[in-house]
Amino acid sequence: MGTIIVNCKNYPEVLGAGAVRLARAVKMASDELGVAGVVAPPTPTLSLVASESGAKVYSQSVGWEEGEKTTGAVVPAAVMAAGASGTLLNHSEARVPRGVLAKLVPRLAEAGLEVCLCAQTSVEAAELALLGPEFVAIEPPELIGSGVAVSRARPELVEETVKAVRRSGFKGGILCGAGIVTGEDVERAVSLGVDGVLVASSVVKARDWGSKVRELARSLR
Repeated sequence: MGTIIVNCKNYPEVLGAGAVRLARAVKMASDELGVAGVVAPPTPTLSLVASESGAKVYSQSVGWEEGEKTTGAVVPAAVMAAGASGTLLNHSEARVPRGVLAKLVPRLAEAGLEVCLCAQTSVEAAELALLGPEFVAIEPPELIGSGVAVSRARPELVEETVKAVRRSGFKGGILCGAGIVTGEDVERAVSLGVDGVLVASSVVKARDWGSKVRELARSLR
Protein backbone atom coordinates (compact mmCIF):
# COMPACT_ATOMS: atom_id res chain seq x y z
CA MET A 1 0.00 0.00 0.00
CA GLY A 2 1.36 3.41 -0.97
CA THR A 3 1.44 6.32 1.44
CA ILE A 4 0.58 10.00 1.11
CA ILE A 5 1.50 12.33 3.96
CA VAL A 6 0.04 15.84 3.83
CA ASN A 7 2.06 18.38 5.78
CA CYS A 8 -0.33 21.27 6.46
CA LYS A 9 2.43 23.56 7.77
CA ASN A 10 0.72 26.74 9.00
CA TYR A 11 -1.13 27.71 5.87
CA PRO A 12 -4.16 29.91 6.67
CA GLU A 13 -6.53 27.48 4.94
CA VAL A 14 -5.93 24.90 7.66
CA LEU A 15 -5.71 26.96 10.81
CA GLY A 16 -8.43 26.05 13.29
CA ALA A 17 -11.37 24.02 11.96
CA GLY A 18 -9.93 24.07 8.44
CA ALA A 19 -7.46 21.40 9.51
CA VAL A 20 -10.32 19.07 10.44
CA ARG A 21 -12.02 19.57 7.08
CA LEU A 22 -8.80 18.85 5.21
CA ALA A 23 -8.07 15.76 7.31
CA ARG A 24 -11.55 14.40 6.60
CA ALA A 25 -11.03 14.96 2.89
CA VAL A 26 -7.68 13.17 3.00
CA LYS A 27 -9.12 10.23 4.91
CA MET A 28 -12.11 9.84 2.62
CA ALA A 29 -10.05 10.02 -0.57
CA SER A 30 -7.25 7.76 0.63
CA ASP A 31 -9.66 5.18 2.04
CA GLU A 32 -11.56 5.18 -1.24
CA LEU A 33 -8.38 4.38 -3.19
CA GLY A 34 -6.86 1.98 -0.68
CA VAL A 35 -3.91 4.23 0.10
CA ALA A 36 -2.47 5.07 3.52
CA GLY A 37 -3.27 8.73 4.18
CA VAL A 38 -1.61 10.76 6.95
CA VAL A 39 -2.17 14.40 7.91
CA ALA A 40 0.25 16.60 9.85
CA PRO A 41 -1.89 19.56 10.97
CA PRO A 42 -0.75 22.76 12.68
CA THR A 43 0.44 21.79 16.17
CA PRO A 44 -2.30 23.62 18.12
CA THR A 45 -4.95 21.57 16.30
CA LEU A 46 -3.44 18.10 16.82
CA SER A 47 -6.01 16.95 19.35
CA LEU A 48 -8.94 18.49 17.50
CA VAL A 49 -7.98 16.88 14.19
CA ALA A 50 -7.24 13.51 15.76
CA SER A 51 -10.56 13.39 17.61
CA GLU A 52 -12.84 14.92 14.97
CA SER A 53 -11.55 13.71 11.60
CA GLY A 54 -10.86 10.00 12.04
CA ALA A 55 -7.69 10.49 10.00
CA LYS A 56 -4.24 9.21 10.91
CA VAL A 57 -2.43 12.18 12.38
CA TYR A 58 1.25 13.07 12.72
CA SER A 59 2.79 16.01 14.50
CA GLN A 60 4.80 18.32 12.23
CA SER A 61 7.74 17.95 14.59
CA VAL A 62 8.50 17.07 18.19
CA GLY A 63 11.03 18.36 20.68
CA TRP A 64 13.84 16.55 22.43
CA GLU A 65 12.91 17.99 25.84
CA GLU A 66 11.69 15.72 28.62
CA GLY A 67 9.61 16.17 31.74
CA GLU A 68 6.79 18.35 32.96
CA LYS A 69 8.70 21.61 33.30
CA THR A 70 9.17 22.21 29.58
CA THR A 71 7.23 25.37 28.82
CA GLY A 72 6.47 25.76 25.13
CA ALA A 73 8.04 22.44 24.15
CA VAL A 74 6.22 19.88 22.01
CA VAL A 75 7.13 16.79 24.00
CA PRO A 76 6.43 13.24 22.74
CA ALA A 77 4.03 12.48 25.59
CA ALA A 78 1.89 15.49 24.66
CA VAL A 79 1.83 14.48 21.00
CA MET A 80 0.70 10.98 21.90
CA ALA A 81 -1.90 12.24 24.38
CA ALA A 82 -3.31 14.48 21.66
CA GLY A 83 -4.11 11.37 19.61
CA ALA A 84 -1.28 11.53 17.08
CA SER A 85 0.31 8.27 16.00
CA GLY A 86 3.59 9.72 14.77
CA THR A 87 5.61 12.74 13.74
CA LEU A 88 7.60 14.30 10.96
CA LEU A 89 11.17 15.12 11.93
CA ASN A 90 14.07 17.00 10.35
CA HIS A 91 12.04 18.77 7.67
CA SER A 92 14.08 21.41 5.85
CA GLU A 93 12.07 24.07 7.66
CA ALA A 94 12.67 22.47 11.07
CA ARG A 95 16.06 20.76 10.98
CA VAL A 96 17.21 18.72 13.98
CA PRO A 97 20.88 18.07 14.88
CA ARG A 98 21.96 14.53 14.05
CA GLY A 99 22.95 13.78 17.64
CA VAL A 100 19.51 14.77 18.85
CA LEU A 101 17.84 12.56 16.23
CA ALA A 102 19.97 9.61 17.32
CA LYS A 103 18.55 9.90 20.83
CA LEU A 104 15.06 11.07 19.96
CA VAL A 105 14.01 8.47 17.36
CA PRO A 106 14.49 5.46 19.72
CA ARG A 107 12.66 7.39 22.42
CA LEU A 108 9.72 7.99 20.10
CA ALA A 109 9.67 4.33 19.08
CA GLU A 110 9.59 3.32 22.74
CA ALA A 111 6.62 5.64 23.24
CA GLY A 112 4.81 4.01 20.31
CA LEU A 113 5.09 6.94 17.91
CA GLU A 114 5.98 6.44 14.26
CA VAL A 115 8.60 8.69 12.66
CA CYS A 116 9.08 10.09 9.17
CA LEU A 117 12.62 11.47 8.86
CA CYS A 118 13.24 14.02 6.12
CA ALA A 119 16.57 14.24 4.30
CA GLN A 120 18.06 16.65 1.79
CA THR A 121 20.54 14.26 0.14
CA SER A 122 20.80 10.55 -0.60
CA VAL A 123 23.74 10.25 1.79
CA GLU A 124 21.78 11.85 4.60
CA ALA A 125 18.76 9.65 3.84
CA ALA A 126 20.85 6.47 4.10
CA GLU A 127 22.35 7.63 7.40
CA LEU A 128 18.94 8.51 8.85
CA ALA A 129 17.53 5.16 7.74
CA LEU A 130 19.91 3.48 10.19
CA LEU A 131 17.97 5.11 13.05
CA GLY A 132 15.00 2.87 12.24
CA PRO A 133 12.14 5.26 11.40
CA GLU A 134 8.95 4.10 9.69
CA PHE A 135 9.62 6.40 6.73
CA VAL A 136 12.51 8.27 5.15
CA ALA A 137 11.56 11.15 2.86
CA ILE A 138 13.89 12.80 0.36
CA GLU A 139 13.14 16.50 -0.15
CA PRO A 140 15.67 18.84 -1.79
CA PRO A 141 14.95 22.20 -0.12
CA GLU A 142 15.29 24.29 -3.27
CA LEU A 143 12.26 22.56 -4.81
CA ILE A 144 9.92 22.73 -1.80
CA GLY A 145 6.87 24.82 -2.74
CA SER A 146 8.31 25.47 -6.21
CA GLY A 147 5.71 23.60 -8.22
CA VAL A 148 8.59 21.82 -9.95
CA ALA A 149 8.50 18.17 -8.91
CA VAL A 150 11.65 16.49 -7.66
CA SER A 151 10.60 13.45 -9.73
CA ARG A 152 10.91 15.61 -12.87
CA ALA A 153 13.70 18.03 -11.99
CA ARG A 154 16.00 15.64 -10.14
CA PRO A 155 14.99 12.04 -10.88
CA GLU A 156 18.58 10.93 -10.33
CA LEU A 157 18.37 12.12 -6.70
CA VAL A 158 15.26 10.01 -6.10
CA GLU A 159 16.85 6.94 -7.67
CA GLU A 160 20.12 7.44 -5.77
CA THR A 161 18.19 7.79 -2.52
CA VAL A 162 16.16 4.63 -3.04
CA LYS A 163 19.32 2.63 -3.81
CA ALA A 164 21.31 4.09 -0.91
CA VAL A 165 18.53 3.61 1.63
CA ARG A 166 17.82 0.03 0.55
CA ARG A 167 21.54 -0.80 0.67
CA SER A 168 21.48 0.25 4.32
CA GLY A 169 19.02 -2.58 4.98
CA PHE A 170 16.07 -0.27 5.60
CA LYS A 171 12.72 -2.06 5.32
CA GLY A 172 10.41 0.91 5.89
CA GLY A 173 8.78 3.25 3.41
CA ILE A 174 10.72 5.63 1.18
CA LEU A 175 8.89 8.83 0.27
CA CYS A 176 9.77 11.81 -1.88
CA GLY A 177 8.52 15.36 -1.72
CA ALA A 178 9.24 18.89 -2.97
CA GLY A 179 7.22 20.30 -5.84
CA ILE A 180 4.89 17.29 -6.20
CA VAL A 181 1.76 18.82 -7.73
CA THR A 182 0.11 16.40 -10.17
CA GLY A 183 -0.74 12.75 -10.43
CA GLU A 184 1.85 12.48 -13.19
CA ASP A 185 4.49 13.76 -10.76
CA VAL A 186 3.55 10.95 -8.39
CA GLU A 187 3.53 8.37 -11.17
CA ARG A 188 7.08 9.39 -12.12
CA ALA A 189 8.15 9.19 -8.48
CA VAL A 190 6.75 5.68 -8.10
CA SER A 191 8.56 4.60 -11.27
CA LEU A 192 11.79 5.75 -9.60
CA GLY A 193 11.18 3.36 -6.70
CA VAL A 194 9.50 5.32 -3.90
CA ASP A 195 6.63 4.00 -1.81
CA GLY A 196 4.77 7.28 -1.45
CA VAL A 197 4.90 11.06 -1.31
CA LEU A 198 5.14 13.84 1.25
CA VAL A 199 3.20 16.87 0.02
CA ALA A 200 2.01 20.22 1.35
CA SER A 201 0.86 23.20 -0.71
CA SER A 202 -0.31 21.12 -3.69
CA VAL A 203 -3.09 19.76 -1.47
CA VAL A 204 -3.64 22.57 1.02
CA LYS A 205 -3.89 25.23 -1.69
CA ALA A 206 -6.09 23.11 -3.97
CA ARG A 207 -9.67 24.27 -4.59
CA ASP A 208 -11.01 20.78 -3.92
CA TRP A 209 -8.93 18.87 -1.36
CA GLY A 210 -10.57 15.51 -1.98
CA SER A 211 -10.13 15.69 -5.75
CA LYS A 212 -6.47 16.64 -5.43
CA VAL A 213 -5.73 13.81 -2.98
CA ARG A 214 -7.46 11.34 -5.31
CA GLU A 215 -5.39 12.63 -8.23
CA LEU A 216 -2.14 12.19 -6.32
CA ALA A 217 -3.09 8.89 -4.70
CA ARG A 218 -4.20 6.99 -7.81
CA SER A 219 -0.61 6.23 -8.75
CA LEU A 220 0.10 4.84 -5.26
CA ARG A 221 -2.40 2.00 -5.40
